Amino acid sequence: MGRRILTLLAVFTAVAAVAPAKADVSGFYHGKTVTIMVPSGLGASLGIYARLLSAHMGEHIPGKPSIILSERAGGGGVNGTLWAFNAAPRDGSLIAAILAPSVLAPVLHNAKFDATKFQWIGSITPNPATVAVWHTAPVKSVADARKTPITIGATQFGSETYITPQLMNALLGTKFRIINGYPGMTEIELAMMKGELQGRQGVWATMKAIHQDWIKQGLIAHLAIADLKPVADLPGVPLLVDLARNERDRKVLELISGNAMLGRCWLAPPGVPAERVAALRKAFAAMVADPKFIADAKKRNVEVEPSTIAAEKKADDETFTAQLNVVKKAREISRVFMTADRPKKKRFPAQPRVLTGAVHPRHTRVH
Repeated sequence: MGRRILTLLAVFTAVAAVAPAKADVSGFYHGKTVTIMVPSGLGASLGIYARLLSAHMGEHIPGKPSIILSERAGGGGVNGTLWAFNAAPRDGSLIAAILAPSVLAPVLHNAKFDATKFQWIGSITPNPATVAVWHTAPVKSVADARKTPITIGATQFGSETYITPQLMNALLGTKFRIINGYPGMTEIELAMMKGELQGRQGVWATMKAIHQDWIKQGLIAHLAIADLKPVADLPGVPLLVDLARNERDRKVLELISGNAMLGRCWLAPPGVPAERVAALRKAFAAMVADPKFIADAKKRNVEVEPSTIAAEKKADDETFTAQLNVVKKAREISRVFMTADRPKKKRFPAQPRVLTGAVHPRHTRVH
C-alpha cells in the first residue's frame, strides 16, 4: 500500500510472531473478568468500537470470561497509555486500546513508556481522520484556511484533535484558532452546531456511524485527510502529506498521518505470557470472522476492516536514527505548541457521570 513511515510506528505494529500456544489457557480465564480499557470517554468514538468488542470477544476467549469496560481519559489518551504500560495487570486480563498519537508521546513529550513493547492483538478497522468544517464556516479548502481564520475545537494537547490542526498551522500556513479543553468529540460537535466552533479533526468512520444526516445534507466539508492513502468515499479531498511544501515537512506530516494504519487497535501490556497473548489474538481473529460480530457491526453502522496479521509484518528498513531529523523537527514544533503558542482553553463545569448498568463509577459490565 506504499506506506513508509517512521520506524517508531512500524515497530509498534510489527511484533514478533508467537508460535501457537500448546498450553490450555481456559483454566486461567474461566470465571475471570477481562477489562477492555479505552484511554478516552466511553461516549467518544473509541467507545463505539469498545462496546462492539466487549459484546463479542468473551465468547471466543478460552474459558469465556466476562468483560467490563473501563475508561481512563486524560492527556489526549496518554494517561491511559501510561497506566496500561506501567500499572496494569500483566496476566492477560487486560485488553487496552491505545490512541495512535500516544505512540509519539515518548518522543515529543518524554512520556515514560515504550510503545514498541505493547503486544498487538488486532485492529477492527483503519482509522483515517479528516479536518472538517461546519457548512456555515467561511472556508471550504486548505487554501481558504490560509487566508481566513476559523475556530477549531480540541480536547487535549496530546490528542489528534489538537496536534493535527497545529501542524497544519505550522507547516501549511493555515490560520486555525484552536480552542482546547473540550471533554470529547460530542461536546466539540455540539459547539459546531451552535456556532461556537467552526471545525474539528475527527475520525471519518465515526462520522459515518453517527452523522449520516450531516453527510447526506452536506452539513460538513472536509479540508484534508490524515492518512497515507486516499479514502474511497472522500473523492477529491487531499491528503495532508500531499499538501506539504517540502520533503522535510512531508515527513513530519507522515508522522501524524501514519497513525491511521494503527487503526482501532487493541493490545496487551508488556510482560503478558506468550500463550495468553496468542489466545487473545486467536480469539480476536475468530471474533472478526464471526457472522454474529459482522451483523452486529452492520447494525451499529460501524465499519469493519480488520487486521490480524501484525505478527507477520516486517519493520520498515528505515532506521530510527535516519529519521532523527524528522523527530527533531516534530519536537521543535511541539515545544512551540506547549509554550509560546498555547491556545485558549475551554472551561467546563464538573458533571457527574452516569453509566447504565455500571458496577463502578468508571466501569460497565458486559456479559
